[in-house]
Amino acid sequence: MKKTLVALAALAAATGAFAQSPNARAIDGSGVTIFGVADATITRLSTDGAAITQLSGDGRNESTRLGFRGVEDMGGGWGAGFWLEAAYDQDRGTGSNTTLNTTNTGDKAFFNFQTNPVAPSVQSLGGRQGLTFNRAAVVSLLSKDIGEIRVGRDYAPSFWNYTVYDPFGTVGVGSALHVIGGSLTPFGAQNSPPGGSYALVRNSNSIGWLSNNMSGFRLQLQMALAEQPTSCGTPNSAVNTNFCYGQSGDGKSIGARLNYNNGRNFDASVALQQVNYGNVATQAAPTTAVTFAGFTDTTVRTVAGTAVTATAAAPFANPTAYVGNLNIFNAGAAYTMGATKLVATWGTINRDANVTTVQQKLMHTGIGVVHSMGAWTLKASYNMANRTDGTRLSDNTAGNTAGNTAGFEDGARLQQTAIGAVYDLSKRTAIYGTYSSNTLTTGAITGAALRANMGFAGPAVAANTSSTTTGLDVGVRHRF
Repeated sequence: MKKTLVALAALAAATGAFAQSPNARAIDGSGVTIFGVADATITRLSTDGAAITQLSGDGRNESTRLGFRGVEDMGGGWGAGFWLEAAYDQDRGTGSNTTLNTTNTGDKAFFNFQTNPVAPSVQSLGGRQGLTFNRAAVVSLLSKDIGEIRVGRDYAPSFWNYTVYDPFGTVGVGSALHVIGGSLTPFGAQNSPPGGSYALVRNSNSIGWLSNNMSGFRLQLQMALAEQPTSCGTPNSAVNTNFCYGQSGDGKSIGARLNYNNGRNFDASVALQQVNYGNVATQAAPTTAVTFAGFTDTTVRTVAGTAVTATAAAPFANPTAYVGNLNIFNAGAAYTMGATKLVATWGTINRDANVTTVQQKLMHTGIGVVHSMGAWTLKASYNMANRTDGTRLSDNTAGNTAGNTAGFEDGARLQQTAIGAVYDLSKRTAIYGTYSSNTLTTGAITGAALRANMGFAGPAVAANTSSTTTGLDVGVRHRF
């Protein structure tokens, strides 16, 4: 056993860290590899006079991770493989949360969820779940003729265009996700649903197919199951003792991505995804009793349909349901000229209109450049997003009161500019720095407490005003 681990470690050192890919895996022999990234950063965030300095261990040049991958050549052009990849915090050693499904409460399962439902935006698990393979947990059938069939937890097809065409790889203060998944995203899709690992990035319960290279084209298709009983009508309720995390069909996701690469200097992709959600605007009370011990206020809470005045507050509030399907479309391209790569992205994120809310649409664009110069890699990007609603809040008072608490009048905008540099000390180790400025400008009417946010929230921004958050990362990254 000891000799095996030594051999695996040697293989990992020789081959470096493996990264997940939107392309079908090759049958490259049989074996198992241990790999990972250790990335630690001093981060300084400031907004509107407030600031915080912290040691960030999630990976701000490359995501901190520990992984295991394997392939078996079964002969006849067929193979099998697996990929297990866990995120962890380098600064404190805690694992990262994963999701049960893509409902807005899917990330809080396994923690006495049915007794104490909790909205993802209300409370974080804070590493209490231990180490999870939240980044990837897939098993695959591989074919030299038809490509790869993946089953398990995997990236959503639409996410690849965000990260592949972002000079900062959607990590750190320069990440494009501060704009794409920021405070203007319809109904706060980055936070709820479905929690820390949201539908914009990964899907649990997925079944996917990735094609081989077809004259430069590659296709990826994916479906993620809702895993809700067909009898479910109200989120956070029970039907015949079967618990409902959402309505029937809530959280079902379908996505596709088409990529073209000429094998020399040009790469382009388009992708789309839809996540289905119902029209229930308010979650039901929990169906089991809630413990109030350890709290001191006297707030009235509804437990199992009965008003209860306790000497303490319920430890978890009932989450507000996500209503209206989430629709994502994006496109990206990259062009390489010698040591310089130019990238660009464009896309939309829509929430459908339904009985209590209006249609909400985010349009985002981004451009960037990456230039290699010996041991140095220089990066820069600009990302912008505008939010428009089908009906303004001033014209939809009843709808806003019923459920559109995150609506904004046309004109709200997010803009972010980032610059960075990476210096390679060796093939696997680098030091880096990134500076970013993110500005939120509101419209004439705000229906929620909009805040500038880059992992450190500032005060609510009033109508017709703006707020800027700045961030600085300085760190070291080691691949193994």
